[in-house]
Parts: sequence; C-alpha cells; structure tokens
Amino acid sequence: MTAPKPVRLKYEALHRIRLAARARPAELKLSDLERQLSKAVYDYRQLSLRHIKAQKVRLKDIHKTASKLAELLADEEWYGGIDWCSDWPKEFPPPSKTVKEIQRMAEESGILETSAQKIVREIIPNSPLERLVGIRLPQIYEQFFRERPTVTREGRYADFAKRVLIEFEISCSPESIIRALSRARSGRGRRRHGGQK
Repeated sequence: MTAPKPVRLKYEALHRIRLAARARPAELKLSDLERQLSKAVYDYRQLSLRHIKAQKVRLKDIHKTASKLAELLADEEWYGGIDWCSDWPKEFPPPSKTVKEIQRMAEESGILETSAQKIVREIIPNSPLERLVGIRLPQIYEQFFRERPTVTREGRYADFAKRVLIEFEISCSPESIIRALSRARSGRGRRRHGGQK
C-alpha cells in the first residue's frame, strides 16, 4: 500500500475559495495558496484514525518480517557457504544485527502495543479535524489574506474554511469550525470522555 499523495486543487476551486474569503491573497500567488491548503489537508488525512491503524498494520508487518529476516541472516552468517554479501561494507554491523536494530526500534516505539485511538489522543491534543480548521487553516488564512480570522459564523474565515472543506470533500459544520477556532485560541483541547480535558 502506497501512501496517499496530496490532493491538488484546480484553479476554479482556488478561485471559489478566494471568493468565499472575500479577499485577494496579499502578495502571494494562488499556486502558493493551493500548495499550503493541499499540505494542510494531506496532514489532516495522515492523522486520521484509519491512517494510524493502517500504519500500525505496516509496522507489525515490518516487525514480523524483520524477526524472520534476522533469524535467516544469523543462520546464514553462522553456517557460511556462498559469500553472497561480500560487498557488505566492513564498517557496518553484520546484516543480521542491522535487521535486529530495525526490530528493536519497532518494539521500543511502543506503537505495536498501543491502540490507534490512544496514539491519536497522545500525538495531537485536538482531533485531526479540529487541528485543521482551528489551527492550520487559520494560519494559512492569516498568511495569505493578512487578516486575523474572526470567531463568528458570518465572518470571512468561516466562509473560507467552509469552502476549503467543500473543495476537499471534508464534512464539517460551521459550528464545529467556530468551536475549533475558539478552542485553539483559548488553548483548550477537545474534551475527553467523562468531561476531562
């Protein structure tokens, strides 16, 4: 499975986003705006629970394969025979030890035993969507339109964020956009189960 690539917006979509913001980008090209938005949405999708679960599966496969490969390489080094790795740099540890190091790093990361939900909670204090609309999009908005996003439903930022989400096919209510921006400004993360922060 290959990693997803950032979605690129067409000029028409960027124009609709600019119109929603009711402003022109200050001294910057629309292509720069497109690049920033694509990167922000790509990062949002990378932090999704589904992606974390897929990454955990890959890491488990790497760990399992590294274990088997380390065994095979250790046997090969022990029994000898045809010297198929004579070009292996002498300053490097033997191949079996290199693979064991990969295995050790996977184990010590703690990811193999940790649930995907816990990983998401510990990596980012806000949900990926809250991070996108409460932190990343406001940064992009301020950078490109030289205006601080306002925490109102009828404000330019809310219209900008709604349009960006529509163009990238991400669903989010206007209330969620404003709530995420308010929380980000106040430094509060989302509430955990049981009313805890």
